[in-house]
Amino acid sequence: ALDANPAALSDIAGAERGYNTREAYCVSKACQVAWGDELARRRGDALTVFSVDPGQTVSQIVRYQLPQRAKQRASMREAQLVRQARTLGFRTPREAASWPAALLRGALSPPGDPQAPESGAWYLGAASAPGEPGPIWREQVAWRTAATEAGVWAQSAALVRASLSPAGQAALEV
Repeated sequence: ALDANPAALSDIAGAERGYNTREAYCVSKACQVAWGDELARRRGDALTVFSVDPGQTVSQIVRYQLPQRAKQRASMREAQLVRQARTLGFRTPREAASWPAALLRGALSPPGDPQAPESGAWYLGAASAPGEPGPIWREQVAWRTAATEAGVWAQSAALVRASLSPAGQAALEV
């Protein structure tokens, strides 16, 4: 998400730019953060909203770019995945999932609990070593602006509106 092209966020469906797998992946992650930021702005008083990037993980995400690696990982035992993750400087799937799960448990904490995650925060695993939770990313990112976030919300709403119930459609306008 950090290196997403800001211009691409104005066309999240890719209708004008065509399709590039790397750009689509980066834009999808940036859109998740932007959408979460906008949701926090709209409903942060009632919801705890945060985005999580667990960092590079030895997972099946490579299945399209490196099908041989995906086939290899599909047959690996946990100890082998751990060894590969350490060799590559990545996280294991278990490590990548444990951190968002801990944040979710914290989100259920009583109000004012110092362990509760910060609503509207973006926790960036790529900025920490494997096995350590990522910090809240506070540095400016070119696409992380109120205007872009509102635009991603509007585009997302337009893409899903027809498939929502009337109550779901009304919720988009909050």
